[in-house]
Amino acid sequence: MTYRPTRLRYNTRVLGLIVLGASALLCEASAQSAPTAQRTNRTQVTDSASFGGFYAQVGLGYQSFTPNYSDTRYTLGTTTYGASTSAATSQSVAGTVTLGYHYPVSSGFLLGIGAELSPIPGQSISVGGATIGNTSIPAATFQLNNSYNLFASLMFPVDKSAAFYGKVGYNKANASFGPNADSLGYAGYSFGLGYKSYVSGNVFAYIEANYVNYGNVSASGTAYIPGTSSAYSYSNNSSANAYNILYGIGVRF
Repeated sequence: MTYRPTRLRYNTRVLGLIVLGASALLCEASAQSAPTAQRTNRTQVTDSASFGGFYAQVGLGYQSFTPNYSDTRYTLGTTTYGASTSAATSQSVAGTVTLGYHYPVSSGFLLGIGAELSPIPGQSISVGGATIGNTSIPAATFQLNNSYNLFASLMFPVDKSAAFYGKVGYNKANASFGPNADSLGYAGYSFGLGYKSYVSGNVFAYIEANYVNYGNVSASGTAYIPGTSSAYSYSNNSSANAYNILYGIGVRF
């Protein structure tokens, strides 16, 4: 009976030491994990922030542009004739100059806005033409002169040196059409996907693919049959779509 209190005090003392040791280990583990979490969070923020701000870029590549015609009519004298109009696809060099801004919304993505100009004219193609009785109406020419695009973008950084992005925009294009080279103004929407990566400092390279739907436009006019004094009038509706692939280089300010 005289040894039980001593044994109890000894067991209590050992249990207290074990509890204190476990508490110390837990505190140490917590202190070590906190800086790691902070470093991870700082790294993610840096990935997003490394693409934030203003940027400018230029790109060159390939473009395919296809106009489509419907409801084509020719009027000779007082008689109007319907005709089927076809056009080849214009394939040419594409070039763009872009200015934009990216805002880091969170560690995982950025929102952006931008404007781009495509000043390089497309390939000139033949459109239409018809034979009505003994009268031959020659084919007209069509050429995309230039276009511009206003867009919003969403960017997802892979790390602080590379990112994927998508964009959607409003596009306007100017084209020349018909025997009098009438000016046509197309307006529509665009979608694009791209990837960019820093190559040195704030200089980056990028690759981008875009699709553009230029909407619908109506055209009409009067012209003379070559070699004669006979006049005719024409009218039609047209739509157009295009896609391009661009490679380029840019700089973040």
